[in-house]
Amino acid sequence: MKKELKKGFVPALGTPLDENGFFLKDSFVRQIDLMLSAGAVGLLAMGSMGIQATIRFGECRKVAEAALEAAAGRVPVYVGAMDCSIARAKERLASMEDLDVAGFVFTAPYYNVVPAPKALNFFKAVAAATSHKIYLYDLPSVTQSKISYDMVMELVRTVPNLGGIKTADINMIRKLMLTPELPASFEILFSGLDMFDVGYSWGVCTHLDGMFTCVPANAKKMYEALAAGDENTAAQCLSNILFLRDHMLTLDLMPAYSAAMNLLGCKGIFNQDYCTPYSESVKASMKEAMTKIGEF
Repeated sequence: MKKELKKGFVPALGTPLDENGFFLKDSFVRQIDLMLSAGAVGLLAMGSMGIQATIRFGECRKVAEAALEAAAGRVPVYVGAMDCSIARAKERLASMEDLDVAGFVFTAPYYNVVPAPKALNFFKAVAAATSHKIYLYDLPSVTQSKISYDMVMELVRTVPNLGGIKTADINMIRKLMLTPELPASFEILFSGLDMFDVGYSWGVCTHLDGMFTCVPANAKKMYEALAAGDENTAAQCLSNILFLRDHMLTLDLMPAYSAAMNLLGCKGIFNQDYCTPYSESVKASMKEAMTKIGEF
């Protein structure tokens, strides 16, 4: 299994399900093929865009297995194992512990506000329950609990299998990058979509977001432009991606995302089961928007 993570983009994969909530492997594999063809340097299965919190528990291992099989060692595969308690997170880990993943990804528990000491207890306990690396997922808009610089450094000192962090906090990233005690192996995945081109110019060169999955043409062009130093082209591609994201937000983000993935030939439902299914007018609107930015 390829473990090292290069400069470039890591898509947070959508999870295609049928109307009863069962995993659609063929659609998932098509999505991964689109991402690898676009130049993805890694894959995150069952992140927030992958609706990890609402997937049937019995389907989670299938998703992880399919991601590993489709990647076939070409890029590292990270797997979300988030949950609301240590006991439940350990069950998730145990169900996938034998898989050759690059690491398991954890937010802070997301049902209640979790102060730093309790979040640290959580991260230390789940890390001790796996032989794999764990990655912090800083997502305060969902979890209500921010992962701070001081928390990261406490875990760097005490958790030997800490692999890195995914965060949109560019100020914390800068501080971490300037910290001599931070191990060279610690991976920083920037998730501040609006700043990806600027972050790249600052040396924050590995980016993770779910929007990449529905814009393979723009993702490919953007990261080729960034690697070539073509800032203008990269900025235009990012503007295209942001245009589509903002358009999706006006329609209802996750059902619109389902429409986008279906238009790309990835069948199934990519939104939570309590969402109202997208309409034909939403599908037409998404096709028009995706055509405008060059995805068709």
